[in-house]
Amino acid sequence: MKLHLNRCLHVHRCLGLSTLSALGIGLAILCASPTATAAIVVRPGGSIQAAVDAASPGETIVVQPGTYYGQSGATEGVRIKKSGIRLIANSDPKKGKKVILVPGPGNRDGILAEPDAWASALDDIQGFTVQGFTVQGFPNNGIKLEHVNGFKILSNESIDNLENGIQPELSANGLVNRNVSYGSLDSALWVEGGTNVRVIGNVTHSSVTGLEVTISKDVVIQNNESYNNTVGMGLYHPSAASEPPLPVMENWRVKNNYIHDNNLPNPLPPNTSMASTLPPGGGILLMGVSKNEIEHNRIENNGFFGLAVIDFCLAVEGGYDFAAPPWCVANTSGADPVPRDNVIERNTFVHNGTSPPAHPLAPFAADIVYLVPDPAAGNCFDRNTYTTSSFVLGGGPDQCL
Repeated sequence: MKLHLNRCLHVHRCLGLSTLSALGIGLAILCASPTATAAIVVRPGGSIQAAVDAASPGETIVVQPGTYYGQSGATEGVRIKKSGIRLIANSDPKKGKKVILVPGPGNRDGILAEPDAWASALDDIQGFTVQGFTVQGFPNNGIKLEHVNGFKILSNESIDNLENGIQPELSANGLVNRNVSYGSLDSALWVEGGTNVRVIGNVTHSSVTGLEVTISKDVVIQNNESYNNTVGMGLYHPSAASEPPLPVMENWRVKNNYIHDNNLPNPLPPNTSMASTLPPGGGILLMGVSKNEIEHNRIENNGFFGLAVIDFCLAVEGGYDFAAPPWCVANTSGADPVPRDNVIERNTFVHNGTSPPAHPLAPFAADIVYLVPDPAAGNCFDRNTYTTSSFVLGGGPDQCL
């Protein structure tokens, strides 16, 4: 005998098979109670937000292929406030089956995981997974996390979300893996204020910055591809972030990435934001950050530079002073504008700097550009393969300065 009870709380819950031999009943599929280990299933025409609201902490929500609208009248299409939620899209892009989330009336962000109120790390959401979604056309962010400890952002697609595509912010102990993000007017993928975050195997393109990191500690950026952006990868000074500096911001390991053909004209109106000032043709822009490693990357066909290591104040205001004086008004964070003690080794540079845009620093266009006038900066270059370089001080880029 089988019992088929398919509806519970207006969403589907699928409980595993249970043996009920004591009652003489063989196998049963039962409608789960909120405390059972179950999956809530959302089908086309259903509400993802209703499923999230019905879920208990730690539950899994499976969304079947189809197009879904964000919750009407809310800032976010889907808002997660509970710990342990696993939001899984049952997508199979190779077969044309996608779970697509588009804006409902009033939506600004697509999927947002953030606690209701936050005063300290004790208020963080503990655990969140979002996997397999196509989030498209939101005016602000596609997928954003804030104050989440222990997260996974897996195999999602962000399309034309106009501020940032995927943004884990002020969050820790996370994995961003196998996502594709494009069409953003700031960053396709941005780790801001992260601690112990792994960014692995993602593709970012057709945005102002493809992959950005700011005010973070212990970040691994590996096996990503970034192309057709204004700047392929931005490792940016704290003054380029929307949050205040952390006490320690270092140990970003940029390894085995493919950064190529980033020559997209900046689509933003000039001088409307820091992102709007970025010139096209940049591979990796290391601007005013310290104690990081860039190794074993392939960087090619970027018209302005393959890698630029540059003092923040020099980059944004065209001036330089060892003490970062008050005239550097763009340095709103007050953090040291000088990039220090970075290690750049065993990278391969091919055909960069051959077609720079009209820009005051265009004469420095090259595979490797080093514009750090402080002789005590301590940045180290070793065993890179390149053709052209521009250095303000010191010898060549294949020796430690």
